[in-house]
Amino acid sequence: MPTIIFTAGAKGGTGKSTAMCFLVNFLREHQLNPLLIDMDKSSGTLQRYFPEAETVDIKKASSHDVLIEKVNAGEKLIVADLKAGIEKDTLAWWLDVPFEDFPDAKFICVGAITHSPDSVQSFLEWAAALKNQVSYVVCKNQKDGEAFPDYEVSGEALNFQESYNPIEVLIPRLDEEYMTELERLNLTVAEALAANGNETINGKKVGDVLCRVMVRARLRRFQRGIYEQFEPVLKLLNV
Repeated sequence: MPTIIFTAGAKGGTGKSTAMCFLVNFLREHQLNPLLIDMDKSSGTLQRYFPEAETVDIKKASSHDVLIEKVNAGEKLIVADLKAGIEKDTLAWWLDVPFEDFPDAKFICVGAITHSPDSVQSFLEWAAALKNQVSYVVCKNQKDGEAFPDYEVSGEALNFQESYNPIEVLIPRLDEEYMTELERLNLTVAEALAANGNETINGKKVGDVLCRVMVRARLRRFQRGIYEQFEPVLKLLNV
């Protein structure tokens, strides 16, 4: 069954690319090797952490056609990080997708929300348009606060949850020092934990902070907690 996992092109800065990095490494840990496509050239987050990711320079909505062409070419699992900031153009493209022509394909929409009401509303606009043509994974990013009032109490959000039963993944706020080091070195948590001495298996330098025993223990627990919440995604993939 071909599957496209894509980010909702929601408000920038919500952590959708961060969530996708965790999801990619989770899938790889389960011996799945998705084709990675970075469609957010302005930030290039996916390719920065995964240099093997293909890039698509989106200058018009039809640039997204590459996703469907990859399915037609026989790709079984695609992870695409879409560009934020042009969400209406991107959503308009998804509304052109002839889902009925792909009865055996699965589409999984990954959204990231924060404490900000705008992030929730932007994602819900996608859900209202795509409805049950896709499955949903909602990553609740605590980087700006631990509460998500607009997602937890608003009628629109509660109706979305009841209607589509999304997989929900809580991403706790990571220690600022650790996050700064990971971003400075372009490392995912998985790469830092896979380090051999002061270098990862990809030859990247880890640095003194991320080599510490207690730091590695905290990062391992942090990653494990997120991975456990991604387990239901495997059921969507029939794994």
